[in-house]
Amino acid sequence: MPEAEDIEFSCPRCNQSLEAPSDMAGETIECPACEQAIAIPVPAGTVAAEAGCPSCGEALAPGSVLCVSCGFHTGTGQHISTELS
Repeated sequence: MPEAEDIEFSCPRCNQSLEAPSDMAGETIECPACEQAIAIPVPAGTVAAEAGCPSCGEALAPGSVLCVSCGFHTGTGQHISTELS
């Protein structure tokens, strides 16, 4: 059983169960199973150690999950892009 301060989460790509210390909330890691870049989730009611995008460092508004500067989604650990027509 993980320590009380650990965050339990799963890789959105391969569903590998993972855990990390709470002080790593908001950081991006590589899934050890599938090598997908994923963001360690921030537990509800807490603030990540850094209030910036884990990918580019740009400031994020409280509660944001998408960086408007680089398109990084903190929940999936992926960059989102759109194509305008």
